[in-house]
Amino acid sequence: MSLLSAIREVFSNRNVLILTISQTPFMFTAFLWFPYRSLFILELGATKELLGILLMLETLGQIIFQLTGGILADRIGRRRIIVYSSFFRIASPIIFLFSTHWTHLAPGMILNSAAMLGMPAINALIAESLPPKSRGAGYATYRMVTWMPMIVTSLLGGILMDYYGIIQGVQLCLIASLIVSILSAFLRWKFITETLETTVIKPENVKAQQFSLKDRLVEQLGTIPRSVWILILVSSLSGFAMRSVFSFMVVYSVEIVGLSKTEWGVIGAVVSLISTALTIPTGMLTDRIGRKPCIIISRILSPLSTLGFTFATNFWQMCGVRVVGGVARGFGGLVWGAMGGPVWQALVADVTPPKSRGKIMGMMGSITAIASTPASWVGGYMYDNISPNLPFQTSFILDTVGTIIFIAFLKEPKKSE
Repeated sequence: MSLLSAIREVFSNRNVLILTISQTPFMFTAFLWFPYRSLFILELGATKELLGILLMLETLGQIIFQLTGGILADRIGRRRIIVYSSFFRIASPIIFLFSTHWTHLAPGMILNSAAMLGMPAINALIAESLPPKSRGAGYATYRMVTWMPMIVTSLLGGILMDYYGIIQGVQLCLIASLIVSILSAFLRWKFITETLETTVIKPENVKAQQFSLKDRLVEQLGTIPRSVWILILVSSLSGFAMRSVFSFMVVYSVEIVGLSKTEWGVIGAVVSLISTALTIPTGMLTDRIGRKPCIIISRILSPLSTLGFTFATNFWQMCGVRVVGGVARGFGGLVWGAMGGPVWQALVADVTPPKSRGKIMGMMGSITAIASTPASWVGGYMYDNISPNLPFQTSFILDTVGTIIFIAFLKEPKKSE
């Protein structure tokens, strides 16, 4: 199948098309300022350790909403949960916009976590809207198109931050993000169709079902495939590794390496261009040869990129380090917080039974969030009190351990014909 044919097939499905149309403009406005969020929080008076604690609060919120969203997606449908989460996404920019001290940001962080309620439902909706044979290309196409704005947003955001200053620059971006979030919520409410096959529950059976909820939960945990538990362990290690450094990358580059915000934005644009260009070809490749090889490439390159931060001393070295990370992201096998890359998500969809896909995806997101909850605080504490290099070195070790476990123990399911 050619590249254009793959894109045409994916977007012939209305659900995937609407998700893409509603998500792409949001990504443009959100990622004008998100790469500089840590600098914004520090500008409002936080230390690196307090920054980590605030981000830890956001992670705690994700624990609740990821699992809840997965359960509800399997019970009341994908569409309703996606719509509800879209309205939560409207609220957080309002809080950030009027914050004048870092403590004011906490409610916005919680609402931002609540917007993740729809992540399991979105992943399940994409999986169920496409045939298994093109699932990898489908996830990759969706991710590539929604990531395309990041080719320019990091650079434009850096220019805005240097020109207007962090506070005013972020506020301008938040206003744009709020407007786009409202339009996105309307599109999803109006045009997404349900993919979950539901059965009518008779009223006389409701009490019995509620009574046996605990027993059924234990039973379901016992029937989760071994491969899912391996993915949960790997994603938990990767989630901790990522969260311990992610929010400090821009801080390290500006404070230690001495980059301007615009220079950081230029690097971000190059990285996004590379990762976006690789996304669909690698997604199509995994539909032919399997998910595991591309995930292994991602997982080997990513920790090397993280460790490279500690050796970079100028713009060009930092650019080279981050390009390695861009290639890793382009191969689609990374786990960034509650959301994995397109190839990772395709593998998760491959190993999960459809009737419990939402619950399992939500559970994976929640367990990953629980495991990585203290990571941002730990990273901030190490950065402030021991060494700015230590969070990156620790992240490298944890990610490498996760990669070894994945290579050694994950057995990929056979491809469906």
